[in-house]
Amino acid sequence: MIENYLTAYWIKIFASLAVFIALIVMFIRQSRDQANPDPQAVANVLNQLGPDYAVVSNVVVPGERGMFALGNVVVSPYGVFVITVKQDAGKIFGREGDGEWEVKSGRNSNLIRNPLWENRKHVNALEKIIGSVPFNSIVVFPRAILKGAFGSNVVRLGELRKKIAQNKTSRLSLDKRDEILKVLQK
Repeated sequence: MIENYLTAYWIKIFASLAVFIALIVMFIRQSRDQANPDPQAVANVLNQLGPDYAVVSNVVVPGERGMFALGNVVVSPYGVFVITVKQDAGKIFGREGDGEWEVKSGRNSNLIRNPLWENRKHVNALEKIIGSVPFNSIVVFPRAILKGAFGSNVVRLGELRKKIAQNKTSRLSLDKRDEILKVLQK
C-alpha cells in the first residue's frame, strides 16, 4: 500500500516537473520570437490590410545624394503610407524633434539618427516622382520598447495595422492611385 502511495507521489512530482519545464521552454521561445521577429513580419501585417490597400515593397527612388531604398509603401484611398522599419532591439529613448535617439540593450547603449527624419527624406524623394499627394509617415520598431515622446507616427509592430486603419477619409481617386502604383512598380 505504501509502495502504491510512493509511486503515485513520484508520478505527481514528475508530471509537475514536466509541466514546469514545458512552461519554461514555451516562455523562452516566446521571448526569443518577440526579440527576433520574422523579417517579413511587417510585410505580413501590411498584406492583411485588405483590398483598399496596395503594398509595394523594395521601392528605389532617386534622392538628394544617390538612391533611396524604401522597404514598404502602401497606396490607398486614404493616402500614401511611407513605412520605415527599424530593426533596433532594446529600449528606445528620445523625442520627436531630437536629432538622435538612444538605444539601450542590456548594458550596451548607442545612438541612432532620428528615423522620422529619414522617413521625411523618403517622403520628399517620393514626392518628386509622384507629385504632391497626401503622405502618411510611419516608423515601425518591431523589436524595441519605445520610451519617449516620439509622436503618433512611431509605432511598434502590433500597432501598425491600427495606425494605418485609423485613416478613413478618402483622399485619392482610383485613377490617381493607379497612376502612383505604375510609377512605384517600375
